[in-house]
Amino acid sequence: MSKKILLVDDDPGVHMVIVPILSKAGYFAVSAKNGEQALHLALNERPDLIILDVIMPGIKGRDLCKKIKAYDVLKDTPVIFLTAKDSEDDVKAELEAGAIAHLTKPVNPVDLLKTVDGIIGK
Repeated sequence: MSKKILLVDDDPGVHMVIVPILSKAGYFAVSAKNGEQALHLALNERPDLIILDVIMPGIKGRDLCKKIKAYDVLKDTPVIFLTAKDSEDDVKAELEAGAIAHLTKPVNPVDLLKTVDGIIGK
């Protein structure tokens, strides 16, 4: 069975690029366009990994990461931030929110898959 990845980003273009990359690599990608939808999907779908944007309408990415980590059933789900924000302070804040890794947009597909494979394997 394929590992399930929840991609959370308010930009449809990101989904159009990232979902096919993950699918071709053998992962099953589920998409959410905002934090509320992502939390609902995470609780119902129990993904193996969550890829999360920082700047979104409604619940911001770092707050969503903290909410996800507060649920017993999701607390061990690894989170990768995929965002244009890449200062040292941004990365530190993401890790403090509970993320395991940071990738900068636009992401190189090889780097994306190397990071995902390294965290959850196939």
